[in-house]
Amino acid sequence: MKYKSLVMHTALLLLINSDTFADENYDLPEVDIETHNNLTDNDSAIGSKSVTTSAEIKLFDSAELINPYKAISLEPGVDIRFNDPLGMSITHKIRGKSDRNVGETLEGLPLKGIGPGGGLSTMVDIENIDYINVEKGAIKADSGFGYGSDNGMVDMNFKAPSSNFSTVIKQVFGSDSLSKTYMRVDTGNIEDTAKIFISGSYTDADKWKGEGKATERKNFEFGIASTSKQDIKWELYGIYNDEKKHGYQGLTFEQSKDLSEYKDLDYQTDDPAKSDYYDYHRQDFETYAILGKVEVPLSSKDSFTLRPYFLHDKGKSWSTTSTNIIEWIVDHDTYGVVAEYAHKIDNGKIKLGYWYQEDEPPGPPTTRKLREFGTYEFSAWERLIDVEKNSIFHAPYITAEKEFGNTVVEAGLKYLWLSTPTLKSYDVTGIGDVSYESALSKANNEEFTLNSNTYEVFLPNIGLTHYINDNSYIRASYGRNYNTPQYGLGGGVVTYYRKMHMSEDTLQDMWDNIKPEESDNFDIGYGYGTSTWKTDTTLFYSDVKNVAGSFYDPALDFTYQQNMAKAQSYGAELAASYKVLDNLNLNLSLTYNKYEFKEDVETSAGTTIKSKGQQLPDVPEFTGNLSLVYDYQGYKLSPILRYLGKRYADVENKYSVDPYWLLDFSVHKEYSFGNKKRLDLSFSVTNLLDEEYISTISTSDTSDDEAKATYLVGAQRSLFFSVQYRF
Repeated sequence: MKYKSLVMHTALLLLINSDTFADENYDLPEVDIETHNNLTDNDSAIGSKSVTTSAEIKLFDSAELINPYKAISLEPGVDIRFNDPLGMSITHKIRGKSDRNVGETLEGLPLKGIGPGGGLSTMVDIENIDYINVEKGAIKADSGFGYGSDNGMVDMNFKAPSSNFSTVIKQVFGSDSLSKTYMRVDTGNIEDTAKIFISGSYTDADKWKGEGKATERKNFEFGIASTSKQDIKWELYGIYNDEKKHGYQGLTFEQSKDLSEYKDLDYQTDDPAKSDYYDYHRQDFETYAILGKVEVPLSSKDSFTLRPYFLHDKGKSWSTTSTNIIEWIVDHDTYGVVAEYAHKIDNGKIKLGYWYQEDEPPGPPTTRKLREFGTYEFSAWERLIDVEKNSIFHAPYITAEKEFGNTVVEAGLKYLWLSTPTLKSYDVTGIGDVSYESALSKANNEEFTLNSNTYEVFLPNIGLTHYINDNSYIRASYGRNYNTPQYGLGGGVVTYYRKMHMSEDTLQDMWDNIKPEESDNFDIGYGYGTSTWKTDTTLFYSDVKNVAGSFYDPALDFTYQQNMAKAQSYGAELAASYKVLDNLNLNLSLTYNKYEFKEDVETSAGTTIKSKGQQLPDVPEFTGNLSLVYDYQGYKLSPILRYLGKRYADVENKYSVDPYWLLDFSVHKEYSFGNKKRLDLSFSVTNLLDEEYISTISTSDTSDDEAKATYLVGAQRSLFFSVQYRF
């Protein structure tokens, strides 16, 4: 479907205005919903939502403060694993589903997509984050933009420019030669016209094992916003992030069973003539982003909001085959806009909107060179693909929300048109070590073209929350989510053409067999709370179709990456908090999650994997954490005990990795000196007991062979200290 113009309108409905905050005793964040006694931090009747504030980020991320995901990992259903102590390399799952940089937004905008490079979680300085929304289950129609929401959504929100002048200077030191220097200046209101912040940081740290950098990162950010004196509200944010880092080598299954011997094994540093040389496994990316928001009041009941965004990624990622270095070159843009018209009704709102985005590949990969071991000398182009059409998203949506007494009802509908890119591959014979643009100008012989497909996805949702009394509520919701097609196929098509001599028609048939994953999600919950304790329990079920994996195609008599399997996820979540004393709070999070295929999977002619009813690889059935905040004469002591249950390395559940417990501990102290001057000191220890464990099993959901998986060792005990002065 072609669009010559983009017409955007929006209408929205929210019958309740909610203010999210964390109280001084660091209870779970609360939302004041009229007279309903601050029972829940979910300001939507759809899905399950939690809010993590900057106070909690400061407390639970404590001194390291590189990645905000440590704080949100305390939520039930959120599985965050750290392959390094800084959080620069993490595994992120929500209710068992991985993210691949999908399901992350900034100010509700999907700046980052699939492909190499860092995600949004490391692109923004955590000191500039005000709060983080985590959505699970059904995703609202005015949320979940980007490459997919099937794995839930994590939305980070900027700490807006302050109305008062202030300066923050911070220094962090830690294990593995970590040093982070951060500074932010807020101008305050400038003649009631605007307020501005600028910030900059430099972070440097070695890997916790092996040679190379865990990160070498330069970051600059700014924000400009309107003041309270202006009728038209507007904001503009900019980000520059330059990041370099080396990768970690995974273990084999047998090595993973003897961590006392192999936990420190990493890429070697002695022989650059071999593929496992450390400097052949790294990445170097430079990212620019700008995003804005303009809200224009049209009347006392109507408003129009426009939110444009743009991101440019440029860099390289290096990996190896048995004979060459692969240099993956990335230079692409993402841009889009969300437009909304909102109309207030009695005790509610209606919202009408439109989302548009174009994303230049990768994924899939379009530009790769082969280089020689030892010298980095150019060997050949591995692939040269011209992008004739970008990935394109169009999505009109409508939401409506209204309060009927003690019952909140919300419904929405988003209709998505998702177009895959059109890719043209060229013969690279005789093309030298030149730029991508120069190589395209020299390429004369086309190999094949994969034409774009457009998919239509119908995404309804509905939910209600009923407040039984001032202390309890029930909620139920349904919604359909989606995820990006399996672009992993794009990594293999060049090989299929050149070495297996597949025709263009056959490759197009394979390209046509990738499609968006879709899931129908149901949540039922009950909450109860008093001034002393609160609980929230959720039962969830997700029915998933078009699950990605390597499947056999009898029409082609070939196994390749497709979207064709069926799966289901169901389980229960519990979040509880208890004020033991005025200065002692206890928080508990428990999750049970069964995530399984609904049918056996055929992986080759005559070979069927008995996957039906088996837990997917690297998805634990049981996870949990227990955190405590004890305020002793202004010192906030915060231990966190985490549990991750047994996981499997194969879809038939024959090979497993042991469960583990981790203990983190932090101390935070603030000193106030009047005139808003404040000194913050933080000290933290991650993996206090120096547990040896496997953090992540990197493998396909359909893998039946433990030898095909890579086992990443979790980070060892690490210490961090930070000092911050605000004036």
